[in-house]
Amino acid sequence: MILVGLLIYVANEPNVSLTGLTIFSEKGECIVTKGELEILQVLKPNMALAEVGKYPNRIMVLLINNDDKAYYDNQKISIPTNKCARQIGTYRYTTKSDFVKTVPAVVIE
Repeated sequence: MILVGLLIYVANEPNVSLTGLTIFSEKGECIVTKGELEILQVLKPNMALAEVGKYPNRIMVLLINNDDKAYYDNQKISIPTNKCARQIGTYRYTTKSDFVKTVPAVVIE
């Protein structure tokens, strides 16, 4: 019975495993977003690096989707007026130029 309960729990947990991803124990604040998110690079079907805003106020984020919706490069995602990009953690990665970057990990809710 315990094994069955564990399997159900694991099956219902969102797949948010990614090297460098840290999920907070509690959700954070909304990231200030105006306009739409643009997907720059898909890391997993439901996780992508995206930019929001215009230069010089652009913000890079790791966008996580737990609704079985896949992302694709250059996709534009509008955030509904009653929702926001809420920070749930951080994502740390190394660029091709060997710079270490840390960006907020967000979900739209």
